[in-house]
Amino acid sequence: MSVNGEKKFKIDALDIKIIEIMEEDCSKSYDEISKETGKSLWTVRDRIILLKQRGVIKGCKAQVDFPSIGMHCRAFLSFNVPAEMIDKIVKFARTQSRIKRTIITTGQRRFVMEILGEDCSEIREYARKELPQFGIYDIDLQVVLDEIQ
Repeated sequence: MSVNGEKKFKIDALDIKIIEIMEEDCSKSYDEISKETGKSLWTVRDRIILLKQRGVIKGCKAQVDFPSIGMHCRAFLSFNVPAEMIDKIVKFARTQSRIKRTIITTGQRRFVMEILGEDCSEIREYARKELPQFGIYDIDLQVVLDEIQ
């Protein structure tokens, strides 16, 4: 079946393998991925380009060891915010380098922010100083102790 004259896109086993390899290490070259998949460099290159064009692969980010750059505390702040403040807090979060992710979820607390600080008291102070302007409520702060990859 086609949509607007375009062939419907289907993910196949090669696409899945490429995605798995890139999830593990997105800095791998086309050549390295082609060796792992047993496919030609050009096939791998074309597949990655198509996966990007179709929005399946949205980007490639460095996995940072935050303590090595002085950020020894990482926490998740979950909270709710009045409906009229949603756009404002999302816009604000995008401008803050210490806020690594903002996630909107279902459940008791609708917003979750991953926040970094030199230490945990810095994160508490940052949240206390910067976030009240958005009327956040029902707040929970959880410090990350360890992450298993």
